[in-house]
Amino acid sequence: MQDQRYLQWAELLYLLTLKELKVRYKRSVLGYLWAIANPFIFALVYWLAFKFIMRVEMENYIVFILTGMFPWGWLSQSTIQGTGSFANNLSLVRRVKLPKLILPLSNVMQEMFHFMFAIPVIFFFMAINGERIYPLTLLWQMPLMLTLQLLFVFPLAVIGAVLNVYVRDIQYLIGIAFSALFFATPMVYPLNMVPVEYQFYFKLNPMYWLIDSWRIVFAGGILPLDHVACVSASIVAFSLIACWVYQRLAMRIPELV
Repeated sequence: MQDQRYLQWAELLYLLTLKELKVRYKRSVLGYLWAIANPFIFALVYWLAFKFIMRVEMENYIVFILTGMFPWGWLSQSTIQGTGSFANNLSLVRRVKLPKLILPLSNVMQEMFHFMFAIPVIFFFMAINGERIYPLTLLWQMPLMLTLQLLFVFPLAVIGAVLNVYVRDIQYLIGIAFSALFFATPMVYPLNMVPVEYQFYFKLNPMYWLIDSWRIVFAGGILPLDHVACVSASIVAFSLIACWVYQRLAMRIPELV
């Protein structure tokens, strides 16, 4: 009986994720290509600005940007869209008996699929820039990183979704916060460009460890223990906060949404 219920929830999660993807690209000429185009165009603009105007001297700078930009797109878009998941699904929250956490999870899954569609683009730019691709190390580290990022993002989306039911400004504030975090995380510049005395403060940002882990994996390296430990510690901290927030505030979601 319990197994059947889990299967029903998994099917519901699949249908919700599929629905979100279909709704987003309905009547769109380029369809799913927009999922790749958006972060790619941003990366291209930053590459032109930093490489040719600000003269950042770094080998394969476009690969550095892309290997950070696409995971960042998954992280930021999942959190922002997940924050609106209860408020934007009023009928499901009020009328359908379902585990409400499936709603923000479907947003996170949707953005994960977008990211997976973009991985061949990263490999393409690595190849044309002469970067070697390491399939064996990617084979086991890629699923690990996908799992870690899924666990990293989901509690953030849950916290945002619950708080946004009580204060609708949360969705806008999270969007602004991610804009600030983008520049507080070494996304378009390597950490070694930051003065040594300030690098410690950048490492307090959990997003730094997540994005840098992706860059190490794409470069064919083995994830260092400190990266895995910092990302895992962030997952535990975010999950505990999400559990506390959900247990304290979830009961009034159908009433306030």
